[in-house]
Amino acid sequence: MERETSQRTTPTEVHETSSGRSDRWAVVLLDDDHHSMDYVIWALLKTIPDMSTADASLVMLEAHNTGKGVVTLCGRELAMSYRNALRVLQLGCEVEPGW
Repeated sequence: MERETSQRTTPTEVHETSSGRSDRWAVVLLDDDHHSMDYVIWALLKTIPDMSTADASLVMLEAHNTGKGVVTLCGRELAMSYRNALRVLQLGCEVEPGW
């Protein structure tokens, strides 16, 4: 009888650098009581390349239901750029290190 062996792998975006610090930053959308859900989805689609409408909807709902929604994980410079672009569109957004 053969046993199936499963190999666990960690997604590339969560690997840590050799210094022990993660090189990924989270762009975090904050809950918004001033804009419509459609506007938030539109802003995410306009700001984040390659984000699908389904993913934008999930991020918006996560922020709406829990207070925060993770938009994307990326390098610090790109995360700051996304945060600034979302703030220009008047959405609350933060960048959190260590993801």
